[in-house]
Amino acid sequence: MDRVDAGAADELRTRFRQALPEPVRAAIGRIIVAAAGAPVYAVGGAVRDLLLGRPLVDIDLAIEGDAIAAVREALRGARVTTHARFGTASVQADGTRVDVAMTRSETYACPGALPDVQPANIEADLARRDFTVNALALRLDGDAQVLDPTGGVADIESRVLRVLHDGSFADDATRIFRAFRYAARLRFQIEPHTRRLLDAATAYIATIGGERIRRELELMLLEPESASLEAAAAAGALVAAHPALTWDAACTDALGGPAARHAPRAPLGFALLARRATQAQAVDIATRLRLKRAEAAAVADVVAVAGVAGTLRRPDAKPSGVVVLLDRFAPAAVAAFAATTDDAIAGQLALRYLELWRHEKTRLSGRDLQAMGVPAGPSVQRGLQLIRAARLDGWASGIDDERALAMRFAKSIRDSEAHGSEQPYVDE
Repeated sequence: MDRVDAGAADELRTRFRQALPEPVRAAIGRIIVAAAGAPVYAVGGAVRDLLLGRPLVDIDLAIEGDAIAAVREALRGARVTTHARFGTASVQADGTRVDVAMTRSETYACPGALPDVQPANIEADLARRDFTVNALALRLDGDAQVLDPTGGVADIESRVLRVLHDGSFADDATRIFRAFRYAARLRFQIEPHTRRLLDAATAYIATIGGERIRRELELMLLEPESASLEAAAAAGALVAAHPALTWDAACTDALGGPAARHAPRAPLGFALLARRATQAQAVDIATRLRLKRAEAAAVADVVAVAGVAGTLRRPDAKPSGVVVLLDRFAPAAVAAFAATTDDAIAGQLALRYLELWRHEKTRLSGRDLQAMGVPAGPSVQRGLQLIRAARLDGWASGIDDERALAMRFAKSIRDSEAHGSEQPYVDE
C-alpha cells in the first residue's frame, strides 16, 4: 500500500483538524477515544478535498471496529442514525454531518443489488470504493498516515477520475451518476478507459431501485452547477433511468435563471427533467423514482402547465386570469415552464405570476366580509377572490376600494336571495 511520507501526512492531519469547527473536532476526538485503540481514519472525499484545498463539507470516518458502538459511547444523548446492515452511524455536530462506518469488504450478488458486507481492514475498505480519488485514508489516531492503495493522489494531481476495477459500474450503476457529478464539481476529466466502461454500463441503471436513482439525481440537482446532468443525458444515463427524462443547456440555464428564485431547487429540477413527458409518463416517472410529494407534484404539473399554454399566451390576458390559471399548479412546475418555453409571451406572463401576481393578497379578511354582511361559507371565499382579482387588475388599489367592493358584493347576495337567484352578480 502506497503511503504519503510521514511529514506530509502529519501536515495533512493538522490541516484536517484546523478545517473543522471546534464542536466537530471535539466530537471526532471523543469518537477516537471511544474506539478504544481501534484505528480511526478520515476517508474518501474529506481527504480528497484536503489535498485539493477545497472546504470540507460532510466528514466520513472509518473505524477498524464497531463504529456504531463507538459513536453511541462517544456522543451519549446525541441523535444518532444507524444502519446495522452496513455498520454505519451518522450524527450532526454544529451543522456538520459526520458519517462513521466500520471498515468493511463488499460483494455483489448481481448487478443492482445492495452489497453483502463483512468486517474487514482498511485496505479492503478502500478497495471497495468507487474512484481512486476517493480511495484515500488519513489516520487520525496514533501516528499520522495517508493510505493511497490505488494511486488516488496521482490522479488528483492529474485531475482525472478513474474507477478501481472493470466491474465497478456493473456492481453499482449509481457510480455512473457520481462520475458525472464529481467530474463537474472538481473540474476533472473521466479517464478514457473509465469512460468506455461507463458508456458500456448504462444499461445497468435499469437494475437500480428507483429511490437510489432519485437520490443520485437530487444530489446532481443540488450541485451549484448542473453541467453533470447534461453529461449524463448525453451518455444515455437519464433515459436509462426513465425514457422520458431529458436535460439540455436550457435546463442548466433555468436552474440559474430568474425563475429558479421562486421554487425549491429539487422539485424545479425534476420538473425540468420531466418537462417533455406525457401525463402518463409523468405518473410513471413519479412511481419509478419514488419521488417525494413536492417532486411528484412538480413533475405532474409541468406537463399540465404546458397543456394550458394556449390560454396563457394571450397578449391581452389579465393578471387575474393568469392567477386563476396558474394558482392550481406547483410553483416549481410554473418556474420550469417559464424558463424553458419557446413562447415568449407565455413565459413572461408565467414569470410575472411567480414574481408578483401570486403574492397579491387582499387587505380585508374573511371575518371583515362577514361583518359587512357576507354570509359565512363559500360566499366569503368568492368575495375574497373577487377583491383579489380587482386588486390584480387595477380596479382596487386600497382598503377603501376593497370595502366598497365587499359592500356591493354583500348587497348582490341579499338581492339574489330576495329574487331567488343562486349566483350574485357584481358589476365591476
